[in-house]
Amino acid sequence: MKFLLVSLLLIPVITSSDDHKPEESHEGAEGVKGNTEFAFDFFKHLTSMSSRCKDSPPKNIVLSPFSISSALSMLLLGAQSKTHQEILEGLSLNNTNLPESEIHRAYSTLLHLLNEPKSSLQVDIGNALFVEQTLTLLKSFEDDLKNFYHAEIRKTNFNDPQEAKKEVNEYVKDKTEGKIEELIEEFSADTRLALINYVLFKGEWQYTFRISFTSKFKVDKNTTVDVQMMLRTGRYNIFRDTELPCTVVELPYKDDASMIIAMAEPGKIREVERGMSSEAVQRWRTSWRETLIDLYVPKFKITSKIDLVDELSKVGIVTPFTDAADFSGIIPDFRLKVGSAVHQAVINVDEEGTVAAAATGVRLLGMAFNMHHPLPIVIDKPFVFFIIEQKTDSLLFMGTVANPTEE
Repeated sequence: MKFLLVSLLLIPVITSSDDHKPEESHEGAEGVKGNTEFAFDFFKHLTSMSSRCKDSPPKNIVLSPFSISSALSMLLLGAQSKTHQEILEGLSLNNTNLPESEIHRAYSTLLHLLNEPKSSLQVDIGNALFVEQTLTLLKSFEDDLKNFYHAEIRKTNFNDPQEAKKEVNEYVKDKTEGKIEELIEEFSADTRLALINYVLFKGEWQYTFRISFTSKFKVDKNTTVDVQMMLRTGRYNIFRDTELPCTVVELPYKDDASMIIAMAEPGKIREVERGMSSEAVQRWRTSWRETLIDLYVPKFKITSKIDLVDELSKVGIVTPFTDAADFSGIIPDFRLKVGSAVHQAVINVDEEGTVAAAATGVRLLGMAFNMHHPLPIVIDKPFVFFIIEQKTDSLLFMGTVANPTEE
């Protein structure tokens, strides 16, 4: 395996107690704008929560904000009143210049472009709705789900929770090529629908690394660990940020994708996490210069599983999880609320390829380029990473690697 990143979002929808074709236009760009704003806001929220204790060590995290926003946008199709407004605002989609119908069309455009076959890069994004076999979806919701999000509708016997769990887990295992075997631990007896989004990213570095040697990685001022470093001498875009305390490097994949790593200065990873924004990334991409370097990057594999109910509630998406939820646009005259929401992501980075990794770089001002003495860039401190699909400028994955020896 060259590299693999898998992201899944599961949203079981439970009983509450009381034709569009993709068009390649500016719509996709507006959809990316909303996704990117949500991505950085939610990432900063997650990392701030994990860093709440001043003396606690930094933590690994990987997520696909695109996966989360895609699944919630599908829910948006059936949400009404306050439920609808909270999802729209929580995803920052109210800040785009598109009417809501065009927001969903933008997602359709992005899914079409991202899933286009490439020779050395695989991006496989899909959606599915498992629905209780005795229920009938509102036709407009089902049509929009299929047309905009290309979702598969699967009739399921949720009256047998164990069998339903088995069916959904087998579907997830198949779509993620066995990387996530048991996403669902159990379904409650009142589950009636389960919404799934998955993102599978596989690709090869444009220039492969070779394994170099075991080296020290400085987790914090009191902790170092031994890691296996990858080494390659070559020309990379690098930049030393003077506004955020980090060094940035871009690692290109074959076929229009890249990883950006931002390695924090010692003890500054939380400051870098807090400063993440589309403006910061744009500053890097317009300021870096291609330089010959000896690049050392640690191999790593990390997994994150996030309970989204609590986290989304803290960023303003509250009503969908309560008895006040209104999803009457999914099934008329049938009260529903979101019972749980789980996001899981896996990243595996090695010398031939990667998914959801980190990028780091440095900008050398006034330094002459010397073909015989490449500058050493050693990624040996905590870093933030992004994986960007360049044709659409979509931010597919992001995260923090605080300790590459911890999965």
